[in-house]
Amino acid sequence: METNNAFPQAARRRALYFLLACLGLMLFAAVSFRVENPSIVQHEERREMPGGGGMEQMGGDMAAVSAMMKKLQDNPEDIEAMRSLGMSFMDMQAWDKAMSFWDMILERNQNDVMALNQKGFCLFELEKYAEAAEFFERMLAIEQQNFHAHYNLGVIYKYYLTQPEKAVAHFQAVIDAAPDDPGLVSNAQRELDSK
Repeated sequence: METNNAFPQAARRRALYFLLACLGLMLFAAVSFRVENPSIVQHEERREMPGGGGMEQMGGDMAAVSAMMKKLQDNPEDIEAMRSLGMSFMDMQAWDKAMSFWDMILERNQNDVMALNQKGFCLFELEKYAEAAEFFERMLAIEQQNFHAHYNLGVIYKYYLTQPEKAVAHFQAVIDAAPDDPGLVSNAQRELDSK
């Protein structure tokens, strides 16, 4: 029996090395981008969706979302249903849809810190940085020592709104608060050191 040598062993080896080099280059580029463009932090409370399961059970999640939508339809003032739906759509990265539920909560209570934070996070993901900053500033008007809001504002002002003097104040506020979050404090210190 005759074998096909249209793609000899040496050529296969070169192709494999080329693909591995490309993969290494992509990994290096991703890490470099993340170091130069840090992301804001999302602070959320742990919650359980009815129906249980995680994102690996998409069918179950969709059933849970449907159940929460029905629950909200039956009781349009159910804040917890709004929160669960907002978080579910954020998990799906459906930022616009998630914002509609945070807006519902903010219509009922404009000082709801969680809703302000989550809407700010959605706006950030939609690259509406100035609007996101407004929501994190509103959080600070309610909770002056909210270190997540300070950190998020530091990142937005430093990298996206090019206002480094404002960023420094917010990163310093995180360090001064010394929250029980060593990673966040370390990140804030690193940001201050890399002015």
